[in-house]
Amino acid sequence: MSLFFYGTLCHAAVLQRVIGHEGQGLTTRDALLLDHMRLHVKGEDYPAVVSAEKASQLVDRSLEPDEARVQGVLVQGLSEADILLLDEFEGDEYERSPCTVSLFSSDPTSAPLQSTVYLWTAPLSRLEPRLWSFSDFLRDSAHRWVGTGPDANGYYAEVDRTRNMKGVITPSGVKEESEKVLAGATEQLSLDANGHQNGQYESFGHALGKKYWRFGDDWINLNHGSYGAAPRPVVDALHAIQARCDSAPDRFIRVEYEQELIDLRARLAESVDCDTDDLVLVANATSGVNEALRALTTEWNKGDRLLYFSSSIYNACQASMQYIVDTHPHLDLELLPVTFTYPKSHAEVVRLAREAIDAANSDGTGRKVRLALVDSISSLPGVIVPWEELVELFHEKGVIALVDGAHQVGQLPVSIRKTKPDFFVSNAHKWLHAHRGVAIFYADKKWQHLVHSSPIGHYYGSKGGFVNEHSWSGTVDWSPYLSVAAALDFRRDVLGGEERIRKYCHELAVEGGELVAKALGTSVLRNPNPEDGELIANMVNVELPLPAPSTFAVSDLQQLTPWWFRHFIKKHRFSPPLYMHNDKFYTRLSAQVYNELSDFEHAAQALQKGCEAVRAGGWQSGSA
Repeated sequence: MSLFFYGTLCHAAVLQRVIGHEGQGLTTRDALLLDHMRLHVKGEDYPAVVSAEKASQLVDRSLEPDEARVQGVLVQGLSEADILLLDEFEGDEYERSPCTVSLFSSDPTSAPLQSTVYLWTAPLSRLEPRLWSFSDFLRDSAHRWVGTGPDANGYYAEVDRTRNMKGVITPSGVKEESEKVLAGATEQLSLDANGHQNGQYESFGHALGKKYWRFGDDWINLNHGSYGAAPRPVVDALHAIQARCDSAPDRFIRVEYEQELIDLRARLAESVDCDTDDLVLVANATSGVNEALRALTTEWNKGDRLLYFSSSIYNACQASMQYIVDTHPHLDLELLPVTFTYPKSHAEVVRLAREAIDAANSDGTGRKVRLALVDSISSLPGVIVPWEELVELFHEKGVIALVDGAHQVGQLPVSIRKTKPDFFVSNAHKWLHAHRGVAIFYADKKWQHLVHSSPIGHYYGSKGGFVNEHSWSGTVDWSPYLSVAAALDFRRDVLGGEERIRKYCHELAVEGGELVAKALGTSVLRNPNPEDGELIANMVNVELPLPAPSTFAVSDLQQLTPWWFRHFIKKHRFSPPLYMHNDKFYTRLSAQVYNELSDFEHAAQALQKGCEAVRAGGWQSGSA
């Protein structure tokens, strides 16, 4: 049997939720119902369709041609059981009636088809005399209809009751359907979670790493901050999602993935405390920074300045800002570096930023600071930045606040509602245990109409474009994105939650860093007084016993860094980053739940030998 849908049931996730299966055997085609009008139901998200004659009575005039046609979806292959559930879902406001629909087709000779449609039978007084828009529904209301079960909304209560009376288990949403598919891949995770309901979670350290991570037996991972490392349940979930897509690409892409993406965005939005539709997913934090900067193309004024912290900004972000300057020569934009070195108190960082803005805005040139790009936790050095206070300062000064939180989520908590940045990005594949590469990208509502996906896709220019454009901008592998749900489950059910993870990693970073610094005869990059603010989260920066970088020729420095990585990877089975700050060499070590203090002992011994090799000039030969 076929039905012509024109409202909420045009959303594949809603239809799937009602009929209780993934739509096997169904075909869908875009179609048009003539001589009818689709109207708003007062106080409701869903529409009503009535004949053109009745609609004319309601609006008290003749209908325009575009008003007397309803665009929708013709679904064929529905079973009697499907129809029973759909009838229950529509309730007594509608009646299933015969209709004739025309298909959208490139063949002008294609014949109309006979079908059925749910027509409004309740009083016309309950309708508003204005057209109902499916795109507006997607933008404003769909999230209420595609929650993960009847607890999320009441729209499905009657249809669930009908299903239960037939003795069929009620599905609780698209996400749960996908979890059935992933059951084999996540069985161990579920068993572990069940075993932890009494509050006894896995012990952190090497045993945890061997059980849940896929590191080689000879590899010591002390550089989690660079590329992350996903645990086995996340990798298994990723592979299961890929297999599900490969088994039926059209079903996965046209019916399944969108709902799972909505559910995931809702969970991530809750974790950073923002509205679901203010957050989308991108490939990495740099992608989000680029989209934010490019979004502001129409907002720059001649002579605007773009502020950043020159001694700690991520190179790709500085390059992205320079790109904005280079591609707007007619506006004479200018970068405004704020230069300082760590250790530095949080209050001093904010003071320096304030002084830089005040000086730049009053230097007599007429230029104003328009945007500031700051880290929440910088990369090199890997230190905590007082970004919340900085955002408050930027708002006070009328400066757009773009926060590069690449290392934030999974290390330290975030409340976007409280801090109110204009833009915020954070990788999920670093500290949240997701698989690379995926990041969250938040944009304040006032900027979303300017933000476009990269690349530009089908939904450019559509209403609700910020979310729509990022839900589909071309064919990609969705598995790194959708498997973030498994990472969230793993952190909650196996690792015991964010605070437990945070406490272990921070304490290990502090203790491990001090151990390494003592062995090297140097120091950790840290504020000496607690009241000055903590610089260490889960990454610790240790000074290396090497000559000052200023004593090296530039060509030698260019040769030293690649040698350093080759040497440690080949000789010492780990990869400590080498960087320069305040004319000193440092390394940054990352503490994770799979590390123990003995890993830092290994690092201390290896760094002693590596630094001896550098001082002896061993790196000049080019071999590790």
